Amino acid sequence: MDTTNTQIGSPAFIRQHYLSRSIKLYLIGIVIVGLGVAYYGIESFLDYSEKRGVVEQSQSLLANLTKEQKKEMDGLNAIKVEYKDRDAAMEGELNSVFPIQENYTEVTKILDDYFFSKNKPSNPLIATDVQFGSPVSEAGSKYDILPISMNITASEANFYDFLRFVQGSGTLSKKLRLLDLKSIQLNFSEDESASAKKSIQFRAEVSAYFQKTKK
Repeated sequence: MDTTNTQIGSPAFIRQHYLSRSIKLYLIGIVIVGLGVAYYGIESFLDYSEKRGVVEQSQSLLANLTKEQKKEMDGLNAIKVEYKDRDAAMEGELNSVFPIQENYTEVTKILDDYFFSKNKPSNPLIATDVQFGSPVSEAGSKYDILPISMNITASEANFYDFLRFVQGSGTLSKKLRLLDLKSIQLNFSEDESASAKKSIQFRAEVSAYFQKTKK
């Protein structure tokens, strides 16, 4: 009797055969699953790395944009401060030539300083009987007027200097109150002395302007 054929066909052999086959299939399945997991893991890692790179790049770009924005804002604020300072300075200069009120004291000081600086024994310029009228508001205008009248004794040179002084008023560079010569009335002296003949006596009507009072 052939014992080999009996062993091959025996139940023990069949069970061993199917067990071995099952183990191989199981191992193959494990390998396939492992390869799938590895592939998925690699894909996920690559995808994560790519997204992380995008995020890092975006964060870097955002940080640069934030710095640029701060720089621009600082520059804008500096410009605002500069223009604010300029506006304040410009407003101060404007108020010096075109004040917001009549300010008798300021006008008096301006005239006193001018006549004092120009009056010389050989080249006189003297103002007397200086009178201020009541402020006048002209309809439809953006300014009010402070009338001023005075008697002036001047040499011929200082007579023309006074005309230039009034004409040059109101400029921001000089910061001189805006004045306007309304009229000149020459006075002829009865004094026959040489000094009197060389001088010009006249009464000047001057207007000092200031901003119209808001009501």
